[in-house]
Amino acid sequence: MSKSGNMVSGIFDTTDMDELSRVVDAVCSELGIEATDAKRRERVARRMLASWEAGRRTPLVLVQAGLDGALCQKTA
Repeated sequence: MSKSGNMVSGIFDTTDMDELSRVVDAVCSELGIEATDAKRRERVARRMLASWEAGRRTPLVLVQAGLDGALCQKTA
């Protein structure tokens, strides 16, 4: 995944959001997090967004960020 170049001050364009959404869906599916579980999905997505904003956008890094988010919710 590569940054589209259209992000300004934390605003993501539709291409970025589509990519991130697919990764969030895949990680949540793998972890058995239902689409209706907004709280858990948001925690996974927030970690991925933080990774994306920090410039760490490869699929493996985004998946790891999402998994880390899921682990945090188990210990929190």
